[in-house]
Amino acid sequence: MKVRRKKLRGTSAVLVSRLAVASSFVALLLLWIFGSAHLPSKQATAGGSRLRVAGDSHGGLETPQDRAEVADVGGQSVIALFFDEKPKDAIRIAVLDEECPLAAEFISWIVDNQKTECHACTIYRGEPVPSYWGSKDYPDRWDNGGRWGPPYALIQGGFLNTRQDHIQRENHRPQVKRGMVAWAGLEGVHFFVALADHPEWGHEHTVWGRVFEEDMPTLDMLVKTRELNVLKRSNPVVTNFANPMHFTVVRM
Repeated sequence: MKVRRKKLRGTSAVLVSRLAVASSFVALLLLWIFGSAHLPSKQATAGGSRLRVAGDSHGGLETPQDRAEVADVGGQSVIALFFDEKPKDAIRIAVLDEECPLAAEFISWIVDNQKTECHACTIYRGEPVPSYWGSKDYPDRWDNGGRWGPPYALIQGGFLNTRQDHIQRENHRPQVKRGMVAWAGLEGVHFFVALADHPEWGHEHTVWGRVFEEDMPTLDMLVKTRELNVLKRSNPVVTNFANPMHFTVVRM
């Protein structure tokens, strides 16, 4: 009897040991399964804070602020024009703070004082890009059937306010290219965005900003889809929007 009891005790000890090992294995397996489910994947961590996925705080949609954060604007400040009506897409502009400090200071003041200023800030002139723009088959002039219009390939607006009716001309006056933002005439506060290159203007205009390339199609669309009025009796011939568009300007 004693011998049998020893065998039973030995058998029980083996079973208990095996059960303990099995339990430990199951526990480790469950920990691995449920623990790894909460670990971020390499794809999720690679993008850092700029990652935007469905269900995040922006509803999965990238905002203009998000786009401004990831865009390379070389340390320049960024503003955006938001229209009160369609299109609702923002027109973002990188302001050339160092090259045009007077313009940058004025625009910053406009942004900070919009409750009392810029109530008449509008885009009012829309000049499409003619099919013959810059063609050598046409005379090298900007009127009377020349290659440089009319129309004159630009959109124009104004930062109307109670403080300043012009901004002094500055030295940053490169040849105007598509997407550049400059003061209309020699001084502000009316500005234009070039819808095409303008070599015919030389180096006359203070260029104080540049529209983000991906936002230019919105401006192209405006002159193609909105009603325009051509003032043929003016010199030069001017093309305006039938209904000016009020905008709000914000700092990004």
